[in-house]
Amino acid sequence: MDIKNLTTTAFRTEGNNSAGNGVRGGAKAPEGEAQARPGVEGGETVTLTSAAKSMSASRGESAEPPIDEAKVAQIKQAIAEGRYPIDNQQLADSIIEFEQLLA
Repeated sequence: MDIKNLTTTAFRTEGNNSAGNGVRGGAKAPEGEAQARPGVEGGETVTLTSAAKSMSASRGESAEPPIDEAKVAQIKQAIAEGRYPIDNQQLADSIIEFEQLLA
């Protein structure tokens, strides 16, 4: 690549990608393994490993954590009535432990 003329927008990378098994140029990748950037002709290709695909799938499953609506309602009612027990020592210990994680 000629670095003297940097005004052009069509850059081309030389060599293989860091994974060593990427798809170059206009070659077609196996279904589900690589995606080219839309609108970029001859652009670089991203290949997802099976671990990345698994992590992506599990992220979608954990988007909505299970919530016990009945328990939430009970706690809200207890707080509103002033009968929700608070252990000040346990609360202080938890705050200190959290602060130590940040340090």
